[in-house]
Amino acid sequence: MKSRLEDRLKDAGIRHFDVLIHDQSRDWLIKNFRRGSSKYPVNVACLMRNIIWQVRERIRRGEKPPLNELIRTFWYMYIKPTLSRADALSHQVNQYKQLVYQFVNMVRDLDLMRYRDIGFRDDNESHRRVGANANIVLFSEKLGHQSFLSEIAGKYRVSIIALGGQPSVLNLEYFVDDLKANSVNLRRSFYLFGIVDYDPSGWIIRDAFINNLKFYGIKNIHTFDLITPDMLTVEEVQLSRYRIRAGKTMKTKNKEWLKEVHKRKYENQKYLEDRDRGEPVLYGLEAEAISSKRLTAKLEEVMVPLIAKSEDLVRAYELRRLSERIMKLALRKWRLSEKAAKKKARR
Repeated sequence: MKSRLEDRLKDAGIRHFDVLIHDQSRDWLIKNFRRGSSKYPVNVACLMRNIIWQVRERIRRGEKPPLNELIRTFWYMYIKPTLSRADALSHQVNQYKQLVYQFVNMVRDLDLMRYRDIGFRDDNESHRRVGANANIVLFSEKLGHQSFLSEIAGKYRVSIIALGGQPSVLNLEYFVDDLKANSVNLRRSFYLFGIVDYDPSGWIIRDAFINNLKFYGIKNIHTFDLITPDMLTVEEVQLSRYRIRAGKTMKTKNKEWLKEVHKRKYENQKYLEDRDRGEPVLYGLEAEAISSKRLTAKLEEVMVPLIAKSEDLVRAYELRRLSERIMKLALRKWRLSEKAAKKKARR
């Protein structure tokens, strides 16, 4: 990625306009965002990026207050009417999804902005909480596990977050903001305990969650998967398993997932692999296949011991930082006194 903001804006096709883009006529929009050979008269992606950036800049300059609305509201306020006026509104393509992608692109890929710059509300806010033991995070792929997460959070004061499918970058940005607001040091070790489906899609969601945390500054991450075939008996695995979708589009995903699975050396994994007419057949497990009772027992085994250990490590880390600050302060005072003494001697 190019380091200069001007270069990144240029690469994204973002320019400065003295007029409000979303208020302009069809002819103006076509003139400034002409697509060329396309079914749309304007470059929809480029138009979206420029409107996003202009709104962001107006807020930063104090020309308008933070939006305090959902991204979907931004779609209805700024994007949909503009696309309609430019004869670029589609009934076949999910253009709201395209808008969400452009936000992710501008935040994560191009590193141009943060969602907080515009002041969006997070529609998943009620599904996350920062606990006193903030660096221990229990997360789930599905919102259906929210009550279980809340129960564990209440008992052990850990952080929790239910992703509701593919993790939202906005949701993770605000989760990390909550950690910062609670004076949590992002450089310390974070322990993640995941409740995701035991299949390629579930692990992709888990990895996306981890990568988003790393993007926002949490680098030292240790992950523990709670949904595995070894959480069930052989009979339960055979009753609960379901066939993972195959085909050309899934071949690479399935192969990579199986490669990672084999590294874990689960005893019961062999009951999730078969062959049909010479072709490999893979099976997965839904997160709901493991009862909350078993999940609680596993967390008491692997998570609870970390709570006291984590607190001891944090205390040691903070004492070390305090010692370093004292040494730096003492060294600074010594240098200032030496400088003053030399200055006095020259008089």
